[in-house]
Amino acid sequence: MRALVTGCGRRLGFYLCEQLVAAGWQVTGSYRSERPELARLRALGVELVQADFAREEEVGKLIEALAVHQDLALVIHNASAFEPQAADPAAQLAQFDQFYRVHMAAPFQLNRALASQLARNANAGIIHITDIYIHAPAPQFASYVATKAGAHSLAMSFARELAPAVRVNTIEPGPILFLDEHGDAWRQQVLAKTPLAREGGLEPIWQAVQLLMQNDYMTGASIRVDGGRGLAVI
Repeated sequence: MRALVTGCGRRLGFYLCEQLVAAGWQVTGSYRSERPELARLRALGVELVQADFAREEEVGKLIEALAVHQDLALVIHNASAFEPQAADPAAQLAQFDQFYRVHMAAPFQLNRALASQLARNANAGIIHITDIYIHAPAPQFASYVATKAGAHSLAMSFARELAPAVRVNTIEPGPILFLDEHGDAWRQQVLAKTPLAREGGLEPIWQAVQLLMQNDYMTGASIRVDGGRGLAVI
């Protein structure tokens, strides 16, 4: 069977591609920009498709590439855009439009186009990677959080629409892997309010993916993978 992982160029998307290949899946990955790490995925046999999700026509190019794969059984919406809210109002609008395209419009376009293809395969599933902060939006990340919340709502709508042929669920990560720009003070501040008091790493997200694929009685579900941080911020 085949899986699609969007945003496969680094971090979680890259890791999920590696794990899926190791588990025996054929994998297609989409990426926005060429990165040295992609050579590793190519060597593993991952089919890579360049697509900037801020552009509708490039999402269409990905859909065309997938059309030949009638064994498509899993879609993981991992592609994401992230930055603090811009200060200038005009820049804020452009930023919101970019986040909307990446977190909502592109997944909507993909789900709509791939639904019948997925439905041909047993236990097919779609997983949207969202964020625990959709439940506690911070003003400094307003556009990011609002569009991630929109992705959650979109997933719930598709869970109802595509049942029983295709199951749709979400995973809400917490502090699984800090960004390079996060300093020690910020990391300690976050972990001090995380009950498990540590960075989760990427494996817990893969474990959640496996659960959602193995349990065929789950749809419309959201799994927090956050070390309990949601207890402190929600």
